[in-house]
Amino acid sequence: MPQLLNDFQQQFPDVWAAYTQLKSACDQGGPLDRKTTELIKIGISAAMEHDGGLIAHVSQARKAGAQDEEIYQAIVLATGLAGFPAALKAFAAIKNS
Repeated sequence: MPQLLNDFQQQFPDVWAAYTQLKSACDQGGPLDRKTTELIKIGISAAMEHDGGLIAHVSQARKAGAQDEEIYQAIVLATGLAGFPAALKAFAAIKNS
């Protein structure tokens, strides 16, 4: 975990606890399985050009059984909404992950 995140957690433990509770409620708030939710988060991270989140969600998606082709499609799906440069940036970010 990046040091910045560790520092934030230590300085604002109540905020971090509330955030993780909200994130958990969102993840479990419907019928989608873990792999699907992680693939969606990959597409969102790609569209937002959020490399840290992208790498984290690629890792979580793989742990949930996602194949590289599914991960790549999640990024490609972001292209129409976020543009080609954002998709290329996402591919570069995960190239060695």
